This record gives sequence, C-alpha cells and structure tokens, in this order.
Amino acid sequence: MLDPISKFIMENVIDKTADILMPAMILTFFVGVIFRALIFYTAKAELKFCTEFEKRVRKFFWNPESQRLSSFFLMTKQLLEKTYYESFELRAKFKRRNLDSLTSVTDRVFLIQDGAAFTVRDTLRQIRYLKRDGFPPRMLDISKSSFDNNPVFNKVIGIFPVGPLNELINILPSLFIIGGIFGTFLGISKGLPDLGGMDLSNIEDSKRVMDLFLVKISQAMIKSIVGIALSVAMSLVNTLLSAEGVYYNLVNRFSTSLEILWNETSTNELGETQPAPAAAHEGPEPVAEPVGADKRVA
Repeated sequence: MLDPISKFIMENVIDKTADILMPAMILTFFVGVIFRALIFYTAKAELKFCTEFEKRVRKFFWNPESQRLSSFFLMTKQLLEKTYYESFELRAKFKRRNLDSLTSVTDRVFLIQDGAAFTVRDTLRQIRYLKRDGFPPRMLDISKSSFDNNPVFNKVIGIFPVGPLNELINILPSLFIIGGIFGTFLGISKGLPDLGGMDLSNIEDSKRVMDLFLVKISQAMIKSIVGIALSVAMSLVNTLLSAEGVYYNLVNRFSTSLEILWNETSTNELGETQPAPAAAHEGPEPVAEPVGADKRVA
C-alpha cells in the first residue's frame, strides 16, 4: 500500500516524466548542436578578423616601400581600420568573390561586423595612453580584454550569452548519461507495481505479468542506451567545434600583431586622429577609407 505522497509522485511525476524524458533528451541534443555551431561560427569569424589584421601587419613591415609611422597608436589605428574596411566595407561594396554576397549578409545577421567595430574601438581606447617607460605592456591582457568585454561577441546573434551557454553545452554529455540512467529507473519504478498484483497460483497470468514487466524493463534500458549515444555524439560535436581552441588562437594572433607594432615603433603619440569605425547599427555614415588602404579586396 503506497502512502499518499508516493502515490502522488507515481501518478503525476514518474508516469509523465518517463513519457517525455527521451523526446526531451533528443530535442536538447539538437538544440545543443545548433548553439554549439553558432558559438563556433562566431569564434571563427573573430579569428578571421584577427588573422586578416595579422596578415596586414606582417605585410606592412615586410614591404620596404610602406610609409611607416613612429607612433604605435597611429600605426595600430591605421592597420586596424584598414583591416576593418577591407574585410567588411570594401567586400560588401564590390562582392568580387563568389561567396562575398552571402558572407556580407551573414556577417550582419550574426553581428560580426558590429563586433569587429567594437574590438577596434576598445583596442584603441586601451592603447591610447600606453607609456614607453622601459617595461613593454602586456598585449595579451589587452587582447583578452578587447574580446572578453565585447558586448557583441559575448552574445550569440546578440541575444544568448556565450559564457553560460557554452558552459551548459560542455556539461550536456554528462547530463545525457544521467538522464538515461534516470529514465531507466523511472521505467523500472513504473513496472514494479504490476508485480504486486501477480497471482502465483495462476501460471498463465503470472507469465503474462512477467512478460509485460520484462517489456517495460527493456524499454527502460533503451533510455540508458539513448543517453549514452547522445553523450558520445555531443562529446564529438564539442570536440570538433571547440570554441576554446579558436579563442586561444585568435587572442594570441591579435596580441602578437600588437607586439610587432609596439616593437617596430618608437613613440605612442596620438597626433590628429579620426574616430574609429562605428558599428553597422550605429548610423548610416560609411567608414572612411584609412590612409594607405589597399584598393583591392582583401
């Protein structure tokens, strides 16, 4: 005889939870894969911008005909704005590559262009008053701060916070295993009460009850199998679409580029500067082409 609380749990919790647990796990898996792909795409877009910046920095100093400036701030501003202009404005204007039209649209949908503009402005704010007092600044910290505090790159399509979402996706494999085991116990709990009404003197009836119980147990075990399968699949997705490795790479590339610029300049004078590029949603005014910008699409 079940007590009222156990009876309530059996009728209103276990039965309903056992029915929706497997569909919920499968739906969660597909949602997790989608958000993992979105986070990875955003990180790859950040990495692409850092790679383009690094390429222009190295190309600039390898070219003996480049017009060099002595100011670290002015050189960094010129090359960052050139990277931004050629990566977004110039590409969207001419669309010379086959996928430029599609990329221009996706960059705006996923706010990649806005995020790059924030990165440019925040980096320039941080390096504006660096002093050459014999101790080189920690460009790695500046790079991390520029990306960690970016209000656009910190959210997927500007809505879902990347940090908590990424942590949740990382623990999904463990949750799937727990969910599968939980589903198995729910199935067993659901089938055990049937054994209480078994009449051992009636062999046929007892056999029927046992057969039904075994069927329910086998169905309950399937939940554990599905949970393990989803856990393995989600682990593979997290490994193949790991945003952490991409983030580590982009921060190192960006900081290395800043270090090269710092070592190749002698002052940090501000001079007469123009505003850094604005995010795409902040106004229709186009970004002015930076001094020395390459006319060709990067």
